[in-house]
Amino acid sequence: MVIKHARVVTPEGVEALDVRIEKGRIAELSPSLEGEKVVDAKGKYLLPALVDIGVGVMDGKLRRGTLKKLSVKARANGFGTVVLSALSTPRIDNEITFEFAKSQAELCRETKILALLSGVKEDGGLSDCSILLKEGAVGIEFESHIDGNLIRRLMEYAAMHGVKLFCRANDPALQGDGVMHDGSVSCRLGLAGIPAVSESSQVARIGELAEFYGADVVVLGASTPQTLRICAQNPRLLPQVSMHHLLLDDRACDGYDTAGKLWPPLRDEAMRRALLEAVVRGDAAMITSLHTPVSRTAKDAVFSDAAYGIDGLAHALPLLYTHLVKEGPLDFSDLVRLTATNPALAVGLEGRKGAVRPGYDADLLLFDPDVTFRCTEPGSPYDGLEVTGRVEAL
Repeated sequence: MVIKHARVVTPEGVEALDVRIEKGRIAELSPSLEGEKVVDAKGKYLLPALVDIGVGVMDGKLRRGTLKKLSVKARANGFGTVVLSALSTPRIDNEITFEFAKSQAELCRETKILALLSGVKEDGGLSDCSILLKEGAVGIEFESHIDGNLIRRLMEYAAMHGVKLFCRANDPALQGDGVMHDGSVSCRLGLAGIPAVSESSQVARIGELAEFYGADVVVLGASTPQTLRICAQNPRLLPQVSMHHLLLDDRACDGYDTAGKLWPPLRDEAMRRALLEAVVRGDAAMITSLHTPVSRTAKDAVFSDAAYGIDGLAHALPLLYTHLVKEGPLDFSDLVRLTATNPALAVGLEGRKGAVRPGYDADLLLFDPDVTFRCTEPGSPYDGLEVTGRVEAL
């Protein structure tokens, strides 16, 4: 198959190229190619399918059929590979749960689904990391506040197996009873706040350990400028930033609107701007959809009791394109690097996923920048927002 008249988005730039695909792989890129089967891209962007790390399933419950729904939704929104968070119910911390997730993922044809393993079990002991990594887990996930000796052991396992650690940073003691960002909005609403330092202080701690033990750590869902400053000074730390923390601030919680209740919490406008500036400077390694869907009943509660979460996959690429490329400070190549190339590298898929290059999987999508529509996602902070761009499958 030959895809003609495409604007191919690569990490180096956007070029008018034809692409030859043979046996599911990209065989050739050239300004002019011919073939028996031709797909006319009609000047649309051609880019690698997105890769996202740490996504969740509905209400965090790993059940039969939940991965199929995730797979369908991911592909419809341009995601070719998603990596499951291990901190589900049940946790992916043993062979039985991992094999269940793996067998369910193998039934999904739309999107490639991989999984992290939880480095620590529910009872606080270490998981059988070596076994689960040999069975196909692509990294070790942990929460930053666990015992330092456990973190040391996880770092040793990661180094032994050549994988990265994936950290969720928060200090529960500093969080206390907080339910949203600690700022003027939480004060006006009379809600207990979560200080930004509850994240950044833990990232500093993890960074010291990572440097000492020589481990590479992806900071999942980094949400504060201070977190990115710490990561920028430590090559062992790779910050992943949520798209919502670049596009929204804590005013999304006004009126006790639980659609704006995310984890990590949305920060104030000044921090949002500073976070975006840091991403533009190149201080972030990846952007995530922060897909953590929750049921309507879990959201339809008083703010303090409502669940954290958002359907991050819905309209992710049009939202990012509209606000960060079309109207913003990044170019499409930057966006591809942050949403496909670097995430693929982080989970060992380099040479296969995340780029439009000869030898890579033909896991591609077309993006039409001439379509404008309104998001229709009831219960989402983006509901009714006008965006540009449409994902089209090949």
